[in-house]
Amino acid sequence: MTTEEILAILSIENLDEVEDALELELFELRKTILAKPLLRLTLKSKLTRLELLAKIASDQHLFPETEIPSFTYELSESERVLDLWGNYMKARSQWKMAFTQTRTPSGLALILQEGLKMEAAFSEQFAGLDWTDEEPVFGVEPDPMLIQNGLKQATEKGWLTFEDLEKSKSELGKDFLLALKRLSLLPKYL
Repeated sequence: MTTEEILAILSIENLDEVEDALELELFELRKTILAKPLLRLTLKSKLTRLELLAKIASDQHLFPETEIPSFTYELSESERVLDLWGNYMKARSQWKMAFTQTRTPSGLALILQEGLKMEAAFSEQFAGLDWTDEEPVFGVEPDPMLIQNGLKQATEKGWLTFEDLEKSKSELGKDFLLALKRLSLLPKYL
């Protein structure tokens, strides 16, 4: 990559500013990505940008060691929806921590791809049942506490599985049902 290309990509005037510009952009990318749902379509441009920044960092020898972030998660084998939700929230929290602690553009791109795989794996476990006729908004995540509290209340009533929830949906809140529908439709967007 030429000096002119690097300067244009980072909107800087000389190569002395590369490291600062790169760190600032990585900070902004992290903040933006963490503030939005993990959806492949909306993150495609961010992944492309991270790969471009990784090339610049490599060409400028800014990160001498290759960073390979560590992130693992376990899928729930329980039929209980509350258990699935708990594992999902734990995995998301661990992913956010790993993403926040990752310092290199290539490491961020890698952990972002892992986050998308995690979202796909968990969302495939949410049953695509007939929750509601309303259409959820995918660019905005529902309040996790809405889902947590809805599942706790359902569990207290003995509704443990997706099938139990569907049979009792007339007794569940509209927003809770819409959140369940969003989760069950996520695989189409991941």
